[in-house]
Amino acid sequence: MNADRILIRYYQYVALALKEWVGRVFDGPVSPNDARLTELEELCKPDLPTLQRLAAVFENVALFEPYSDESVNQALWDLSGFAFVALTDESIEWAVRWRLVSSFETLFREFFAVRCRPILGHLDEEGSPLNSACYMWWDFNCWYPAPDPLTRNRLDSVCLAAMRAILAIDHVACQEGALHGLGHWHRAQPAAVEDIIDEYLQRSPRLRRELRAYADSARAGYVL
Repeated sequence: MNADRILIRYYQYVALALKEWVGRVFDGPVSPNDARLTELEELCKPDLPTLQRLAAVFENVALFEPYSDESVNQALWDLSGFAFVALTDESIEWAVRWRLVSSFETLFREFFAVRCRPILGHLDEEGSPLNSACYMWWDFNCWYPAPDPLTRNRLDSVCLAAMRAILAIDHVACQEGALHGLGHWHRAQPAAVEDIIDEYLQRSPRLRRELRAYADSARAGYVL
């Protein structure tokens, strides 16, 4: 067997392994339970392989197609409590952590913007089950913004860059989710947050009135 054929088989194996992992993680119950959390903690330890797999999935959201909005939403909420905390693990190489946060833009643009309804979560408007994760993404309990200068704070820097990119997506639920995150980051990075939101407001003169008000609140650090 020549080297090219070996390489092809290797990539086929990796793709199959990832697809099976996605099925086990994202095709689960639509309500939380202890047995499910135990299973997910085994499948998605807060380590390098989990971050690599999540980034690969968020970069290729077609992998979510077989699964319901309800099951994917619940899995994302469940994972936030332990898998994403690996983003702060300095023992994991920065390139891997950077890749995952950078993949959030693709997740929002190609998945949330497609399967979420264009509603505002802070007004409790009715949407898809996925609107919950879209709105609360940057408020999951794995995020801990730090008041360090961004030149020495790589994680907050890449998070803010992702939120800036998500604000440019033409979907109000995605924009609201990014504004929600920026509102929480304001206490640690007020100047950067205000610059990002000012830029957003300047290029968006026809925003829905309620979304503009929410942006103004986020700019001051006041969000639900």
